[in-house]
Amino acid sequence: MTTYTTADLVKNELRVSTDFSASTVPTLTYLNIMIEQESAQIDKDSARVWGSTAYTDVIDYDGSSVIELKNTPVVSVTSVKYSEYGLGTDNYSLSVVKEAEKDYTTDLNRGQIIPLSRWSPAIGRKRIEVKYTAGFATTPALIQKLCTKMVALRILNSLIQGNVNEGNDGGSISVGSISIVEPASYGVNSYQNLKKEIDELKREISKGFGVHRYINYNRV
Repeated sequence: MTTYTTADLVKNELRVSTDFSASTVPTLTYLNIMIEQESAQIDKDSARVWGSTAYTDVIDYDGSSVIELKNTPVVSVTSVKYSEYGLGTDNYSLSVVKEAEKDYTTDLNRGQIIPLSRWSPAIGRKRIEVKYTAGFATTPALIQKLCTKMVALRILNSLIQGNVNEGNDGGSISVGSISIVEPASYGVNSYQNLKKEIDELKREISKGFGVHRYINYNRV
């Protein structure tokens, strides 16, 4: 799956000087699991994917002047194939390769294949197959920032809770080769601001990006 931050970005957010590794708490392996989980949570909460994914659409063509893909925005189109014969006939086969800018052009942002004059697709079920990549070639900066802060907050909460359970509330946390100060010393304001920034980023992302149609479609 696509992930939206890195161990180095989380390290910088937490203001620690030691790299995550097999001997730190959390370990680098577990940190990467948290990054995957928080990235997936962002996808779920925002109802869209912020990375790029390869898709294959097999399309029922209805005679429209544009062919709508299921997922947008489109990063690139790999191939467009067409069956000259209808579904259910002996000769049905999605094997006729169509050429970009000769048979069709594209509107990548809208996720559209637009047939040109030398290609007139016949109406019918599953007449066109499009292989393409949709989403974002580069993770948007706001998404990267949000994921980084979400992972950092999760680590802080985990270490703070562990510290409280050990009866060391009110001091600094030093686990393995990573030392992080709990909010009592790290600064309650800094800790609260981190949570506030996460909430503000979530609101900004929900307002700043429209809902695109590439969520909850079945891929062929």
